[in-house]
Amino acid sequence: MAWLLDYLAGLGIDAPSLARRHGVDVDQLYQADTRISEASHRAVLLDAQSQVKGQLGLQLGLHRSIATLDQLAYLMMSSATLRESITHGLRFQNYPGRFSGFQLVTAFSEIDGQGCYQIHAHDSLGELRLLVVEELLAAIITTSRWVLGQALPVTALKLDYPAPVHSENYTAIFRAPIQFDSAAIQLFFAADILDKPLPQSSPQSAALYARLCEETSISRSQGDMAWRVWQIIAENSADPPSLDRCAELLHCSVRTLSRKLQAQGWQYQHLVDQVREIHARRYLSHPRLSITHVAHQLGYADSSGFHRAFKKWTGLSPSEFRARLFR
Repeated sequence: MAWLLDYLAGLGIDAPSLARRHGVDVDQLYQADTRISEASHRAVLLDAQSQVKGQLGLQLGLHRSIATLDQLAYLMMSSATLRESITHGLRFQNYPGRFSGFQLVTAFSEIDGQGCYQIHAHDSLGELRLLVVEELLAAIITTSRWVLGQALPVTALKLDYPAPVHSENYTAIFRAPIQFDSAAIQLFFAADILDKPLPQSSPQSAALYARLCEETSISRSQGDMAWRVWQIIAENSADPPSLDRCAELLHCSVRTLSRKLQAQGWQYQHLVDQVREIHARRYLSHPRLSITHVAHQLGYADSSGFHRAFKKWTGLSPSEFRARLFR
């Protein structure tokens, strides 16, 4: 939040007044234990977005500084290769902010010689969905430059929303063909860069920052039961643990677990479904994987059950999703 307000102030916006309008005490932002409510965070972002005329997400992503990612930035830069750096970034994707890693989930795969970031933005983001997606996409460009010491060789960008009024900025930022109204959000780049040694690689530093990121990630997720359950389900989405087993792993009763999830607006099965949907979208992006194979990968005994589930999640059948993705 502090860096957001600093950036807004640099644009000539009265950031302290904006923050106070939504119950945020600017003086307390610089204290390590300060927590901002989700309602206040959303309100500040929506207010700021209205004053920057819809381009705030892209600008925030492009102007992210290393300091905003702290230990995670240094972990990614000290990794041996971009592939390893991406693995670390995805592992700790709840580190950068309130939405990352849960309402905004990033996955990575290789498809026909290209690296592919795939982003799933949950509907609960509402009016903020475009802003946070744009911020993440632009931040991938920014952090890749830190890590590689050069621009990420983007080859294509697909987006699951209509072209915004500022769509001309996309070409300047991503320097690749842009497709709006696709079935998924995907950023492609040349995969031959994945295993080249990074200029700031340091195994000792990477090991140190990995431990620090682990500690920070655990600390940040202690009060977020939905995120902790998500992590457990994602370990084996084809055969997720039962609610009883999940409660046991989290050292609480089923009643307590269900109550805490409900307080965050979730039920256990909804979390299982969301994890599976994200994996399904990623698997279906591989043109050589049959729909039957994808169904089995996700734990369905037959493709008909997967068809029904995917249609419920997305409004599209798996084949319709692929047709829109590869058109």
